[in-house]
Amino acid sequence: MRTRRFAIAASLLALAACNFDILNTNQPTLDDLLNHPTRSKVATVATGLFSGARSDIQAFIWRAGSMGREGINLSGNNQPDFQEPYFGPVQGGGSFGGTLYAGRYANIRTANIFLAMVARNADAATDPVQGMSAADKAAARGMANTLKALAFVYVVELRAQLGAPVDVDISIDAPPALFVSEDSVYRYIVGLLDSARADLVRAGTFPFPFAIPPGFSGATTNALDFSTPKKFIAFNRALAAKANVLRATDGTACKGSAATCYGAALTALGASFLSAAPADLQKGAYFDFSSGQGDQTNGLSEPLSALTFFALTDNIADADTQPMPGRVKDQRVLDKIAPATQTQTGLLGSIPIPGTVKFTLYMTNGAADEGHAIPIIKDEELLLLRAEASWFTGAKAAALNDLNVVRQNSGKLAPSTVTAASTDAQFVTALQYERRYSLLWEQGARWIDARRFGRLSGIPTDIPPSFGTPGRVPPVMPIPKSECDARNLVSSEVIPGVVTCTPTLVP
Repeated sequence: MRTRRFAIAASLLALAACNFDILNTNQPTLDDLLNHPTRSKVATVATGLFSGARSDIQAFIWRAGSMGREGINLSGNNQPDFQEPYFGPVQGGGSFGGTLYAGRYANIRTANIFLAMVARNADAATDPVQGMSAADKAAARGMANTLKALAFVYVVELRAQLGAPVDVDISIDAPPALFVSEDSVYRYIVGLLDSARADLVRAGTFPFPFAIPPGFSGATTNALDFSTPKKFIAFNRALAAKANVLRATDGTACKGSAATCYGAALTALGASFLSAAPADLQKGAYFDFSSGQGDQTNGLSEPLSALTFFALTDNIADADTQPMPGRVKDQRVLDKIAPATQTQTGLLGSIPIPGTVKFTLYMTNGAADEGHAIPIIKDEELLLLRAEASWFTGAKAAALNDLNVVRQNSGKLAPSTVTAASTDAQFVTALQYERRYSLLWEQGARWIDARRFGRLSGIPTDIPPSFGTPGRVPPVMPIPKSECDARNLVSSEVIPGVVTCTPTLVP
């Protein structure tokens, strides 16, 4: 992705989904930020970087969730929002498939600007007011590279084998950055996280030289305290564990050795915030939202009467039942889904999926809450990552223990019937079930897991045969048309269900 010079308010750098050429004389220009990077300007851009990290997360959840048949957008505002993921193909020029790309790279660019500012900032010894100490700079680099890695995780989770450009800190005069393979993207992510960890270690117990948002400081419900570099390491290592697990199943199997990546994941988990205590399952790092002026709200939190986002009834039908009288479903279903008070059926006469049940996981006390936080990564996911890594490195008893901690406490279900003597395929089925319901409507896990385990055919199309037009579950999101055009690449449906270009990938 090319970069462009643009003038923009420092506090909004991370929120820019496109480039700006309009100079706002009341705000610092990019030249000013890079050439006169004071401590206070660094702090302002850090706030924008944290804010930009969450900018696309709601769209990520409902779009990836649509691909995995978790839920559906029936608002009717834009037909491709349900046409593309259910009937296909997803298209790089469409309002559904062509999204969730530029916003991530905008925040990656903000991270690169931030890192350049930190590098050019005066030393605190020569400028005690606006300078930064070595510890300050290390802390800033550790935070920025961790959030930069997170942005790349979101990019590659959606595009998978299409790869992505990673060397994007280039000038406007340079050709577009080369696309690298999926494995190389994950390798780059892990490298960023390891570099960030080293910086966070250098910074130690010194505070960050900027404010930390509530979802990282423990000020939001279920958020843990990552407010110092030393504490932030636990979040960094959680992301490293996730990246290594995803890399182990990315199609190239960690350059031929999935066990290597799984082993690296286990090591990272040992330094993360993982806890097997049932009371800690929802604890972790969160994106926070609010209705405050200039802040972002959580648009996924809707009243039961709203007509936009609906859960699919498959989530209820496929759920296991608790071992108690009355055949009550998995507790996670009871906690996350409820009947809609106003239904939406046959919208525009174009889709036969009824909207009858709603997601409630972002509600507070049964009411919509536009300030409700969204998890980035939580202890429940870490346990399931450890279960997967343990199983595929031979520690099967430990894997089953972690699986059942989640199953029995979050789902209130009987222990899994999988044993150490079960096949890998049987374990994966059990793992997919737990991840589906533990991460339902949080990060598109069902679709991503089905792809990485080669089980996309197991996701129903949810389009009845009588409708005439067959449904499809596309395997990836396309590269946006604008990115294809910048490379003079023609889009086609080489991948069934996906209209996209296919850049040549470099190792």
